[in-house]
Amino acid sequence: MYETTLNPNFNRIKEYIPNITDADITTIQEAGGVPINLEYMSEVGYLRFSEGLKVATETYGIQDHYEELLYLILQKNEQIRVRYDAYWQNYNDDLTSREVAKFLLAYKESKPNQHFQLVAKPVTGSVAVKDSVIAKWMCEQIYKAIEARKMPLGIFGEKILFNLFGDDFDFDTNATISMERLKATASLSPRKPTVRVKRLLVEFCLHLQVYLIKHTSLTVPDNVLLSDAQANLFFDILELIRYVDRDKIASEPKDYIHTMLRNPTKVKS
Repeated sequence: MYETTLNPNFNRIKEYIPNITDADITTIQEAGGVPINLEYMSEVGYLRFSEGLKVATETYGIQDHYEELLYLILQKNEQIRVRYDAYWQNYNDDLTSREVAKFLLAYKESKPNQHFQLVAKPVTGSVAVKDSVIAKWMCEQIYKAIEARKMPLGIFGEKILFNLFGDDFDFDTNATISMERLKATASLSPRKPTVRVKRLLVEFCLHLQVYLIKHTSLTVPDNVLLSDAQANLFFDILELIRYVDRDKIASEPKDYIHTMLRNPTKVKS
């Protein structure tokens, strides 16, 4: 966690801060600012981002609003990052559960006299335990450890126990892994959270757009969702936080943002 102190013009952004009063603003300003705890940004990351944002605000002629935008961006990023990470963690945990379940299922479905071996493929090549008895014994130890809930916590992600035992799993019971649950877990088809993530980024952009329209020269005409200048600025900000990478998109940055705000399902990462 990194902590910094910011001192924006709170009169400009007080609508973003519930229940803040004029007396509160005076107290904050007299104290030289307010501390901001950043769970999702290191000191190095903060310095890189803050300097990049300073350049961006100068590019778009809104440098007088740098402090306010820095505050709003950091606060909003802390909010959406919780969900952003949770979406990807859930997806990756299901992938891990499926991979482990396929391994366990191969062991459980092997016939008594069937040749069975374990193969490891490090970068330098591959090695195998070719003795069926030894290979099955090694698999059995892993299976028993998971079934007894005695594996290192988190090694297989946060969802494997739910996937293998269902809603009612309990560390204090002796429930076994059913073949039905094992096969279901081995057949999981987790969907990448791309659209859910893009909707978070839309939420992020619209959060900032309210401030831009009300307080800066980056406004939009009536009945226009987004200006090109706003779109370019939003892309620069998202790239600074490393939510997007211009080297990995085929369109122009502003077109990417325009498409994302109109329909997040059509954006290609």
